[in-house]
Amino acid sequence: MAQTLSSSPRSASAGRYYRLFAVILLASTLLSTWLGIAVVMAARAQRWRAMAGGEQPRTGPLGLPPISEVGRMLNPIEWLSPAPAWPVPGRLNLLVLGVDRRPEEKEIPVRSDGIMLIGLDPISNTISVLSIPRDLYVPIPGLEERGISQNRINTACFYGDYYQRGGCGELSKQTVAYNFGVPVHRYIILDFNGFKKIIDLVGGVDVDVPRTIVDNAYPTDDYRTERLVIPAGRIHMDGELALKYVRTRHADSDFGRLKRQQQVLMALRAKILSLQTLPQIPEILRALGDSVQTDLTIPEMLAIAQFARGVPEERIRLLTVEPSMVRSWQTPSGAAVLIPNRQALAALMEAFNWER
Repeated sequence: MAQTLSSSPRSASAGRYYRLFAVILLASTLLSTWLGIAVVMAARAQRWRAMAGGEQPRTGPLGLPPISEVGRMLNPIEWLSPAPAWPVPGRLNLLVLGVDRRPEEKEIPVRSDGIMLIGLDPISNTISVLSIPRDLYVPIPGLEERGISQNRINTACFYGDYYQRGGCGELSKQTVAYNFGVPVHRYIILDFNGFKKIIDLVGGVDVDVPRTIVDNAYPTDDYRTERLVIPAGRIHMDGELALKYVRTRHADSDFGRLKRQQQVLMALRAKILSLQTLPQIPEILRALGDSVQTDLTIPEMLAIAQFARGVPEERIRLLTVEPSMVRSWQTPSGAAVLIPNRQALAALMEAFNWER
């Protein structure tokens, strides 16, 4: 997917391709559809006012800038040369949260259903992706006055909104930083509807399912359950099936879910790199709607994209909190949770940080 950038005139189709370059490059290299989606959604009107020096920008559908302006702002010719400044000194740690928020729940606090910490290190030229189980029982900082000292790590998203502690993203950042011993600089929150749509926009993904999955109680959007069967073998998955594949846990466990999430992200990366034609910006904007929240700015995203394209696959490390790193426990209220082995987590974070 390497391209030689120049300032010479291009055809209309080539122009559309280059306008999506930053979006697709970020998504493919970071192994995360959430990151690719965030590149587009961060071009919301308030971002544009700040970048325009306070001027009131023209707006298009959904309160976003006109499509022509989105293309201009995401044009790598203008933004990647010279390279935008790196967001922080050294390693950038980015928290990615998947939330099960239905359309009628836009204003209702929810828990995070998927949690990933992504480390990008321009010094060691590495990327790390750490998947964290949602049932990890940990301290949640700043809630002592509410009578809350510990809870599942995915409740930080809920409490951040409910108690107005900076929102889901901010309190989740603080909680992961407190428990994993690394700073967390930025966040991206993606709902499942957005996840499905971005996979459909690239034409689906091909996934090697190692064994048949049978889930007799997969949760549906109408709060019921259905029987889910995914046969073993190489399966072409649309957004709906891919979401079911990464969410089901009755066939194995939450630890199996973490592995499947990373597997789908790798499949998405492979699909994006193989594309000859790419979705156009209007399609992406219409598909995503309000599916993404982030505190990343456009220049920060483009700095990440320029760094990430130079990281070879062997310098991308996929990690998970393994069953050997936790023990099962039941709270006094009867909730089944996972107690972390702090020594094991410390060793895991050494791997996350590579040889730094």
